[in-house]
Amino acid sequence: MREEGTDKRKKIFAILKLLVLLFIIAGIPAFLYLKYGEEIFSADAAERMIAYLKANESTAALLIIAIQTIQVVICILPGQPIQFAASYMFGVFGGLMLSLAGAVIGVVISFYTAKVLGRDAVHMIFGEERVSDYQRKLNSGKGLTIAFLIYLIPGIPKDLVSYVAGISEMRFLPFLLVATVGRIPGMAGSLLFGYFFREKNYIGVAAVCIVMGLMLLAVFIKRKDIFRMLDDIERKSAERREKNDG
Repeated sequence: MREEGTDKRKKIFAILKLLVLLFIIAGIPAFLYLKYGEEIFSADAAERMIAYLKANESTAALLIIAIQTIQVVICILPGQPIQFAASYMFGVFGGLMLSLAGAVIGVVISFYTAKVLGRDAVHMIFGEERVSDYQRKLNSGKGLTIAFLIYLIPGIPKDLVSYVAGISEMRFLPFLLVATVGRIPGMAGSLLFGYFFREKNYIGVAAVCIVMGLMLLAVFIKRKDIFRMLDDIERKSAERREKNDG
């Protein structure tokens, strides 16, 4: 009887964990989409955000950190309008510091949310095959290198990496470092775009658009080679580990 009661509590706890993660990943985005979808996903989302920050100028810095945090935790939200607005309001350096602060908090939340809720919940939400592929990469001897490249290269899906890291063998602080540093080049484009737009430097705006467009195009064309490279890093690391163990 005692074992049956323990098993029942474990099942209830597992369901509750799944519901918590489902609420974070799906429930909150659904609410935001229904209530603010037109503003968040509109073509002028960045301008709307700037207007909102100007109307709340005294707390604008905290709002940017909070919104950036939410964007990292809730994978479907776009990050570019946030960084655009951050640099428009606070300049490139100030916008970068605020955006990175929010990103760091978001990584902490998603990493430890996954660690607390466990592998089964993450598999259920994001898909077992997809999570297992990322988990193998992060658990390889070159997991930090792979994580850094995922965050560094534009166009590669990053939405669940910090969640998978939470259920991997990866230590938190090294992962946080590569996740933070790897974001900087990608953020730089949006930050420069916002700054140039504020300064009415339309040549700069055009240059940023061209560079970012070419980078995304190159990643799209070479996407198979990029994923093959990540797989090769994982495979060679696993082979080296097996050889050393043998």
